[in-house]
Parts: sequence; C-alpha cells; structure tokens
Amino acid sequence: MRLRPVSIVACLALGFAAAGRAQEPAPAATLSIAAVARAFAHPSDEGRVLVRWWWFGPSVSRDEIDAEMRRMKEGGLGGFELAVVYPMTLDVPASGLRNEAYLSPEFLDQVRFAAARARELGLRMDLTLGSGWSFGGPYITSDLASARLRSDRREIAPTVATLTRPVPFEGDRLVAAFIGPGSLPEADPAAFREIDIGGDGPIRLPAGEGPRVVLFYYASHSGQLVKRAAVGAEGYVLDHYQRAAVEAHLREAGEKLLEAAGPSAVHAVFCDSLEAYDADWTSDLLAEFHSRRGYDLRPLLPRLELDTADRAAGLRRDYGRTLSELFDERFLVPVHEWARRHGVLFRIQDYGEPPATLASAREADLADGEGWKFRELTPSRWASSANHLLGRPVTTSETWTWLHSPAFRATPLDVKAEADQHFLSGVNQLIGHGWPYSPPPAGTPGWPFYAAAVLSDKNPWWPVMPDLAASLQRVSAMLRQGEPVTDVALYAPTEDAWASFRPGVSLNLFRKIVELIGPTVVPAILDSGHAFDLVDDGTLAAAARRYKVIVLPGVRFVPEPTRRVLEEYTRAGGAVVAVRRRPEGDWPALDLVSEADLGARLSAVIAPDMAIAPATPEIGFVHRRLADADVYFLAHTGNAPRHVQVRFRAASASLEEWDPLTGRSRGLVSRDGALDLDFEPYGSRIVVFRRDAGTAAPPRAPVVESGSVELRSGWTLTVPGGTGTRAVDLPHSWSEDALLRYFSGAVSYRRTVSPPPSFAAKGTRVFLDFGEGHPTAPEPLPGGTLRGNSFAALLAPPIREAATVFVNGRRVGSVWAPPYRVEVTDLLHPGANDLRVEVYNTAINRLAEGGHLPDMTAVVERYGQRARLQDLDGLRPLPSGLLSVPRLVAEE
Repeated sequence: MRLRPVSIVACLALGFAAAGRAQEPAPAATLSIAAVARAFAHPSDEGRVLVRWWWFGPSVSRDEIDAEMRRMKEGGLGGFELAVVYPMTLDVPASGLRNEAYLSPEFLDQVRFAAARARELGLRMDLTLGSGWSFGGPYITSDLASARLRSDRREIAPTVATLTRPVPFEGDRLVAAFIGPGSLPEADPAAFREIDIGGDGPIRLPAGEGPRVVLFYYASHSGQLVKRAAVGAEGYVLDHYQRAAVEAHLREAGEKLLEAAGPSAVHAVFCDSLEAYDADWTSDLLAEFHSRRGYDLRPLLPRLELDTADRAAGLRRDYGRTLSELFDERFLVPVHEWARRHGVLFRIQDYGEPPATLASAREADLADGEGWKFRELTPSRWASSANHLLGRPVTTSETWTWLHSPAFRATPLDVKAEADQHFLSGVNQLIGHGWPYSPPPAGTPGWPFYAAAVLSDKNPWWPVMPDLAASLQRVSAMLRQGEPVTDVALYAPTEDAWASFRPGVSLNLFRKIVELIGPTVVPAILDSGHAFDLVDDGTLAAAARRYKVIVLPGVRFVPEPTRRVLEEYTRAGGAVVAVRRRPEGDWPALDLVSEADLGARLSAVIAPDMAIAPATPEIGFVHRRLADADVYFLAHTGNAPRHVQVRFRAASASLEEWDPLTGRSRGLVSRDGALDLDFEPYGSRIVVFRRDAGTAAPPRAPVVESGSVELRSGWTLTVPGGTGTRAVDLPHSWSEDALLRYFSGAVSYRRTVSPPPSFAAKGTRVFLDFGEGHPTAPEPLPGGTLRGNSFAALLAPPIREAATVFVNGRRVGSVWAPPYRVEVTDLLHPGANDLRVEVYNTAINRLAEGGHLPDMTAVVERYGQRARLQDLDGLRPLPSGLLSVPRLVAEE
C-alpha cells in the first residue's frame, strides 16, 4: 500500500478542540514546502505537546481544575489526557480535600466541568477509559475477570485406583485431568492420557504397574486487580478475550464518562498499557480453538504446557494465534465500534498482554507507543510502524515516563533530549508523562505521580516551558508532512514468538518478538544509513512494495501466505535478506547473511539514505518526502559536540537548515555532495532539499570572534521574597549558601555592562555566551532503584537548570540547552546596559530539606498500598545558579 501524502490540513482533522465529531485522520493535498516553512517559523496548534493529567483520589475542585488548565494553555501545551488514579490524601474537609468515588455523580460533575472548560480554552481532551490500568473495576464479576489455566501435579503409587476429587480454589473450575507413566521429572508429556472427571465423586484411575503422575487443569482467575485504581474503582481486571466483559466495562465506565463530558468534548478515548498478566485462558477457549484450528486442544494440554519446544511448536503457535485473534475480535473490535458510535477516536497502546499483533492496530484509530531508545525496537517504533503501514499521519507516544527519576529532577534539557529519541522512532505527537493535579493544600512542590517527570507550573523552571514546548511543537508538526521514507521492512517473527507460548509464561508478543530479533539487527539497519518499519504477516501483503529490502531476522516459521508474498516480491525486483538462518522449507534464492554482514549487504542493495563520516551512531535521522521537497530531521543523542560530514540520497540546488529551538532557517552549501554539520550535545536540526529557491537567510559565512568581555564580577543576587540583595562573583551556586541551600525557585543575577565601541561596528553580532556543558557519566545506581529505567541527559550545563535573559528590561530569550548563548545585538546601546539573568533550578533542593513530600502513611492505612513514590530517599541539594563565567562576545 502506497502511503498517501498528508499535510497540516489533514492533521488538523485530529483537532485539539474538536468542533464536531472526531474523525479518523483523512488524507489531503500536501502543503508546499514554502507553506510548511512559514508554519515552522510560526507554528499553529498542530503538534502541541499534550500531557497526561493525573487526578488523584479523585479529589479535585473546579477552581483548581480551571487554574491548572489555564496554566497548561499559558505554557504552550495543547491539551491533556485525563487519567484518574490512586488517592494522595485522606478527606480533609477544612482544606476542601475530599475523595469522591470514581464514577459517582460528584466525580462525573467535575469531568463535565473540565470538558466544558477545555472547549472554552481550546485545549484537546482525551480520556482514559477507566481508572488506572488495565481495564476493570468493581463491576467485573468473577465470570468476567481475567482468567488463566492453572495446573496441579502429583505422583501416585501403582496400586492407587481412585483419587478424591480435588477441591479447587474459589472460582476455579476443573477442566481436565490426565495420567501418565513415570515420576515427575521423567514423565513424557506425549504419554499422558485424559481421564474421566465427570460426576461428583472420587475420580477413577486406570490400572498401572509403576509410578504415575496425575495432572489436573483448572480454569482459574488470574487474580489481578486494577493497578493504581482510584477510590471506588477497585476491582478485577477484565477478561480481554470475552466480549461480555468488555461490554460491561464500556457500559459501566465508558458510557458514564462520555455522557458526563458531553457531545464533541472528547477527542479520543485511551487504553493504557496492556498488562493483563497471566491472562492465558477464557471460558470458551477450548470450543474456539476447535472451531478455528480444526482439532481438540483438551487432550493436548500436557503437551501444550510441558513438551519440548520442537515437539510442541505447532501446537503452541495455534494456541498463541487463537489468543491473538480473540483479543482482536472481542476487545479491540467492540471498543472501536463503541468509540465510533460515540463520535470519538480510539487510541491504544496496542502491545503487551494479551498478545496483540502489529496488524491488530487496524482495529484502532491511533496506535500509541512508549520508550525512548531509538536504536532498539521499542513500543514507540512498533506504534509508528503500524501507523505507517496503515497510512495514518500521526503517531502518539507516552513520553518522559521515569524521566530522570525521581519526580521533579528532570530538566528542560532532559525533556528535549528524550523527545528527540521519540521523534527518531517515528513519533510525531508527544503525550507528556505528565501533569499531576496538585491543589494548594498539597503545598510546594505538591503531589507527584510515582513514575514520571513533573511538567507543570509546580516545577521551578516552568517559565521556560513555552519556549521548550514551541520547539517540540515545531518538530512534531514538521514530521507529519508528506510521507515517511523507509527503505527497509523488518519482519516480525510472530509465528516464532507464538511457538514459545504456553500456560504460565508471559504472553507478551511484542517482547518475545524483540527477544527473537535480538540486539544487533536494528543498529545494523540504522548504521547502514536506512530507516525501517516493522512489518508482520498481517500487514506485509499490502505494504511490501513500498520497501526496497525485507529483512528476516533469524526467522524459523513463515506461514504459506507470507511465503508467497515474499516470492512475488523478489520476482518483482525486491531483495529479501535472511539473517542468521533461513526459514524452514525450501528457499533456494534467499540471501543469507550474518548479523555482522547485514549492514554491508543493505548498503549493497540500496544506497544509504544518509551517510555520516566519521561514523556517529548517536546521530539519527527521519526522512519525510513532500511533493516539492525532501525533509530530514537529524538529532544528536550524545553528550559531546560532533563535527560530521553528511551525504544525503536526496539532492537539490536549494538547501536549508531549520532550527527547532528558534524557528529560524538559513541556507546551506554542500561541498562535493556533502554537508559539514556541527552538532551540539543533544542538538537537533532539520535539513531541507527544496525544489524552489526558498527564502531562508543566506548560508552562514565563516565567523571570527572579534572581541569579548568577561562578566565575572559585579553581579548582585536577588531571591524573590527572600534574603535581600547581595554581591556575588561568578561562577556561583546558591546551594552552597547556608541560607539558600534548600531554595527551589527563581533567583535573579543582575549587573550593568558597557560593551566596547567596537561591538557596535556594522556587521557585528553580539552574544551573551554562558559557555559549554561538560559530559558526565551515568549516575551510580544503588540496588533497588528504578532510575536505571529513566532517561537523563548526561551533561553538566553552565546554567542549573534554565534561565531567562533580559537586557534593559526587555526579554531576550531563554537558555536551557546547548548552545548556551543568546543574541543581544539589537537590545544593547552605547554606555551602561542593564543585564538580568533569571535562573531556575529544580524542586529537588526544596524536597531535600525534608517535610515537603506528602505523608502517605495514613493514606496507605486507609486505602492500601496502591503506589509507592520512587527514588525520593536520601535527596541532597543540587548545584543551582550560574556555574560558569559568561562572556559578552562580538562576532564578525
């Protein structure tokens, strides 16, 4: 299937504050590169960052709901995804804190108010279709709850002729029993024979002459409860393979939520993580298996559970395929149909347990991902691949989960640097994790979510959020233009993954596919200068022709329909490359390479789309093609500067470089077909090959520093509402001051500066330069910490952590990422000038003082341990302030 070009117009069909019923993304004529350039410099609402807005309890008030939404708007955010989770407080009537039961009239009235206010403010509202995750609640009865197959084994003597019928756990149902010769370690699963379990009395056993093993199989509950549930939302996770369970959830939760929000208020309903652990059964699985696969599963249960991988591979593939089909048909399809009837989109993180296939994303409107490691196969890449294959212009991702743990530790540079890796994975809509609702009685910095950055105004560096959000918005909007250019299709070995499925083990199809592909295939594709999409058996036939190479990563089992697609593809001139091994069967023309040789083979088949010298794996790219331009987004994910020569497959006489941080553009000049590019640590840029002449500023001429003034002394320090004004020299960290050690907030550094007359010479540009950041090593991780799961920018910046610069009372701009400099040419005048730098740190210093975190002891006693705040023990104040000596620099 050839992807149809889309544009800003098409993306606006996704709407941030939909005026009518939500619709699936629709194709539209591609904008010209000139129009895209104007939109990049002055971005519209398209591409704005959304945040997951956690309501704790739920204990919320109209005043605080309104205040927090207004601050979202002021911060340049585009809207929110409402997620209702565990309580953070007991009821405190004197402070206006009261946990209203989830789905109660009082709670739904707050949803109604938030929806109406979001429309007034022009904020997009998405809605998590339930509390916590996975879907479930108090209305999920035992017959609708997530189920598993449980086995019990025991050895019996040869003389035993009957067994007392076992008493199952509450809710368990005996499905089958088997007897086989031998003891537990030696029993052959193929030798087990089913025994009659009918009736109510003892179970009769056949005669035997040696030790024997009896197996009992029970249809049992997984026992899993909804994670992070709000008050009143407690209950079992539903059975995703049972339509009646899904319909009960939609009726009891979905209908009430959408009715409260009102018509046209909600853009998309959201299904968070598929984390239904041990969910490997449903009440009619035996009947469905027989109907779909043509044979009876019951007598084969011992082989399914206990047999060797080779002997049971076919059986387990059929078992896995059946579960994936039931999930599609009985969960995805009914939720999607329900969403359509209600005029909202259905967005889902379509991976995990139950075993969702890549192709199953067609049963939703928006595939959502997570995970930032662009050189690995992450859920973000899974989601973007599905959306590319299905011709959908937008890929969303849960972004900044665990970012620089603990909560409140993340900096603007952390935010930007992780976001770039999502962009490199094909994401173009960031949904920040997130914004914790926090009322005034919670104090400062307020309530955190247990596993996330805090992207709200409770963070001291909030004043630079509009600039940070605008830079991310520019990239998001740009990456929706035209169509993705991907040379390589990486085949997902779904059949091999199913072949490992059996009761009692993880059925996470995505993770098993990642494990089977291995850690070296994705880097080999990227290092060869190509982009890739993951494809599977359900998507390959329609999509194969758009790729130049299909890679089979150690695949053993290929179904016959896929084999025929691959044969037709090669006859039409496509290349199929097998890595490590050939699939089973006859493949006489299949190209087989080792993992070490994969990159070279890909480069021999098709010229690299982008080649970098010297090889720099930490620089990635995304290529989008418009009707009149080729656009490349490049991001440097490393913590040291890099100078590289880059050759692109695209070519044109007019080249431009667009800066996401500022929205400015300038011309580029290639030399012998290559571009010389300098990347700051965690720097990114957009390179545009235009068919027209363009209107960007001319290419940058060689720059010579013609003078500088060191600004070491003469500064005064002011803390708002604090200890007055004092003189300081730079570098300076206020955390070394006993009176300010635990201060989190804004501190003002101020002095006068008189630039030399030469700084006013024609053609001279003047910058306030704070110096470079310095690479740091990863933080040592003590045992038990979760910080190892989080992203952190490994750079010690000259400003901790962000700043706004003012010259003569006028705002110049913010500084929070390399290069740590701002241009002040137009704001300086002869003589003395007032220079003010307002610096913001994080809330960690205040938290290190102690006494500012919520005391969860009484909450846990009342409601149970629903979550645990992470990595907040042993905090120490962080350096804060201007940690370098800035210079006023003149350049010609």
